[in-house]
Amino acid sequence: MSYAPSSRRLSRPLLTILALVAASTVGCRRGEPSALQPAVRLTQIIASKHPPKMPARCAVADESRPALGCPIRRNVLSATMPFPEGPTIDVKAQLPKALKRGRIVLEPSVSSDEVEGWKDLPPIVLEGAHPGVTLSLPIPRDLERTKELRVRVVGQAIPYVLRTYETDGVEIGRRSQLHVGLAIDPVAADVGAAPVAFVIETHGRTGTRELLREIVDPAETRDRWLDRRIDLASLAGETVRFTLRTEVQAPPDGSAVSDWSVPIWGNPQILERRPRHAHRNVVLVSLDTMRGDFVGTEYEGRRLTPRLDEKAAEGASFSEVLAPYPSTSASHMSLFTSTYPAEHKVLHAKHVLPGSMPTLAEIFAANGYETAAFTENAMLAAEAGFERGFDDYYENRGLSMWDARGDIEQTLDRGLRWLGHHRDEKFFLFLHSYQVHSPYEPPLEHDVFTTAPQPGEKKRWRRMRNRYAGEVVYTDRVLRRLFDTLDRLGLADETVVVVTADHGDEFGEHGSIGHSRTVYDEVLRVPLVMWAPGLIPAGARIDAQVSLVDLAPTLLDLVGIGPIDALRGESLVPTIYDGAPPHGTVRFAEGPSLQHEDGRLFSARTADHKWIGREGKPEPVEIYDLRADPGEQRNLAEDPELRARGRELLQVYRDLDAAASARAGDTPTEREVDTRTQDKLRALGYVE
Repeated sequence: MSYAPSSRRLSRPLLTILALVAASTVGCRRGEPSALQPAVRLTQIIASKHPPKMPARCAVADESRPALGCPIRRNVLSATMPFPEGPTIDVKAQLPKALKRGRIVLEPSVSSDEVEGWKDLPPIVLEGAHPGVTLSLPIPRDLERTKELRVRVVGQAIPYVLRTYETDGVEIGRRSQLHVGLAIDPVAADVGAAPVAFVIETHGRTGTRELLREIVDPAETRDRWLDRRIDLASLAGETVRFTLRTEVQAPPDGSAVSDWSVPIWGNPQILERRPRHAHRNVVLVSLDTMRGDFVGTEYEGRRLTPRLDEKAAEGASFSEVLAPYPSTSASHMSLFTSTYPAEHKVLHAKHVLPGSMPTLAEIFAANGYETAAFTENAMLAAEAGFERGFDDYYENRGLSMWDARGDIEQTLDRGLRWLGHHRDEKFFLFLHSYQVHSPYEPPLEHDVFTTAPQPGEKKRWRRMRNRYAGEVVYTDRVLRRLFDTLDRLGLADETVVVVTADHGDEFGEHGSIGHSRTVYDEVLRVPLVMWAPGLIPAGARIDAQVSLVDLAPTLLDLVGIGPIDALRGESLVPTIYDGAPPHGTVRFAEGPSLQHEDGRLFSARTADHKWIGREGKPEPVEIYDLRADPGEQRNLAEDPELRARGRELLQVYRDLDAAASARAGDTPTEREVDTRTQDKLRALGYVE
């Protein structure tokens, strides 16, 4: 499926278009700005030539990429059993069909039933036919002995023959580079697998050329890809075939070595320097759980977000931005697909986005952008579809696996290092952090707020709110490094930067703490600040009601891509430039049924009113006048006129839900969630 721009007119005002044309004309005279852009992704043309039997993406450590040679992993066993008396435990497992014969590696791990965290055990290599196995697993001495022991085993098949990949003819541009990552599957280092020679050759009218020959030891790539860039200037103007092959190597000292390994080619692609035209870079930052009313405001007389406020003054800020769902997976998927949760149906990390729905990263990639994401795991699980379209998708799995604390500094560090390596490219970068999310543990120097509880407010709720404010201040301070890095790298004037959130948190406003329970404004209103010097007018403040569903088409419009017919939201560019109100006056949201026996929640919101309904009940159960009652405390559900209007609006969303359910067979696609991810989801409060 192609996601190239359609021929319809962009919504940007005519004066802005003329200004861009004038700027590009000047640029042509002075030397039009250019950037390296993906011209050929070799994984795609190899897959079309020789459809791979292996997964199309795989991860080294926590970073997944489109790749060649990814091993097939299967969950073999997940069980709880009585804690053994001795130093070992015997475990019987039936292997899945893909692992019943040949060479396989099993990766076991154990944990006590009441202890968070897993102890990895030495991997086990098996040869031949093995429909079922009995494993004798050692119990780590430092594992706390409780009543029960948790055991899990993951297995993967090892190919006997290393594959060679060959492309059809590829025309090489004048200023081209080949970028590729080299890796050996990390488990190979643990079982004595062999070093591998990675070889890249081209074949053309001038003969065969060897572009790369590098011997890689499995230990070198246990926790990272080895990125290589190869100048193709000597091949400019030629049409060549690429061959990517690997050769098992003996170690230099001649010692015995396995006759196998698991080499992986990470996202081999040809980048060519091309004019930028109006296509700016895009950096999108999502601060998980950041409430809209904690940005651009004061708390105990102190500005909570002074650095972000500075950027809002340099660009545009929105005061009424609504999340379409009060939890992470569904709201982010709406942001990436510009569809409502009723349509994409990724309500949880175990759901999988339908392949027919394009993502924002896929659209950017199809339009010559290098794409990367740095996230903090769990609810933005790559396998749910969030990795689609990203050349690099990093999940901070080991950083905060056993609690819900974010680590914005380390996540940002990784993203900024990526920026430094890709500064000459046209890119889309997504950064996501749980820093503001509970359990609200800001650094001591930011845990400074002491506001006393209001009448009727629990002390615990006020303390949590104060600590939350400290997290906001700390996060704002860390964000300064992103702004400074863009300036230092000379990228500020050619990049659109956006800061937003997926949902908020409640602190007792309606008798509860956290999110994923209600669809009131404290969990749905989020910040949205965007700036781009010379493109987004400074000081634009938009009070019109909008949704995160509108963000993707807005970003694409700003950089001259689109419209894309598959996106439901509308571009807000006319609103940013001339204050034109959005065409749509109603924004929808949905809430989960996890805490509600009565089923899912639905809400329809206009600038004046909000209607809340429940699954299976045609009439709205709550109605609020947002002008007179912004805190949503006085239910007007008995008003017949408002009830009739709400019934009509809520039915629009129900119809979206029914149509999408019919297309999907009435059940969202689900995937098996590994125990490690289940633990993280439990820590974040998303599963019992």
